[in-house]
Amino acid sequence: MPQNVTIDLPIPPRLNAGLAAARQRNLEWMRQQKLVLGHSAARRYAFSAVADLAAYSYPDAAGDDLDLAFDTMGWFFLFDDLFDVPEGRQADEAVDVCQQLIALITHPSARRTHHGAPLVSAFADLWRRAKRGMSEEWQVRAAHNWVDYLSGNLTEEIDRRSWAPRDFATRMRIGHRTLGLIPSLDLAERVGHFEIPQIIWHSSHLDSMRRAAVDAVKLINEVMSLENDDARGDPNLVHCLVRQHRCSRQEAIKLAVALVQTAVSQLFEQTRQIPLFCSRLGLTGTEAEKVQRYATAMFTWIRGSYDWSRNNGRYSPRTANDLSPNLTGQLHPANLTPVSP
Repeated sequence: MPQNVTIDLPIPPRLNAGLAAARQRNLEWMRQQKLVLGHSAARRYAFSAVADLAAYSYPDAAGDDLDLAFDTMGWFFLFDDLFDVPEGRQADEAVDVCQQLIALITHPSARRTHHGAPLVSAFADLWRRAKRGMSEEWQVRAAHNWVDYLSGNLTEEIDRRSWAPRDFATRMRIGHRTLGLIPSLDLAERVGHFEIPQIIWHSSHLDSMRRAAVDAVKLINEVMSLENDDARGDPNLVHCLVRQHRCSRQEAIKLAVALVQTAVSQLFEQTRQIPLFCSRLGLTGTEAEKVQRYATAMFTWIRGSYDWSRNNGRYSPRTANDLSPNLTGQLHPANLTPVSP
């Protein structure tokens, strides 16, 4: 069972002490946003424990900041499952929502107070809360990263409709955009109430660090979600490794784990260079500390994604047994907001 795969990570585990209370507040927000309606839907959503990822990835957040993190993580997975439609169908609803979200971010209008799809109006609430207290420069950068994430999802959908790339490198490159880790690192700044120096974000050094972090989190996700993808007939990087290396499934999983550990080692090495990096740029002590906090957020996310993956209901055997190519995804609106007869 991939969820039981052990990955040795030299990063201490952490968990937000406010998990239980935040979980309840998140469910109430989901109901208010009309994303989860009815007792059956609430049980399904609670069992998935998708929003709990926030407690593992933002262990120091509290109050409204923790609620923003929980609501954003929950939203991510509902949006992701919107693309999981029965085999032979096209995810037209997901494409429409995606395009609405891009328009919302790139062409904001103060006069527009109502958004049609619940996922769009819910994101509008998240985006309004996320921008609060952040600089205009951060908002521009975060908006760009959200649009790249959304555009990446459109790329994946077009690939599904034509032919999905089967090689590891191409799927990893697309996965860097659709994983959502870059917007999640922006969120780490927001809930941590800090911003790295704006120009520093664009450096090759921090870009290399982010790539290593995304590699690690993406591969962890692919290993842990393997049985779900098998049940739905979806592509997975483990499958790519089987084909590329002409090896068994178990050998491919071991290779994926080794790649996670390599990425983490690279990130540690890059982090050790941060003092020199900051010194050469003439950063102040305060600015250098913010860069270190950004690096810590990457490590926290890697460890958090692993610990959450091993404990949630989303990647459990029960969920995999309930999935099928002929059904919508676990958290697709059809399963969370059933239409009354």
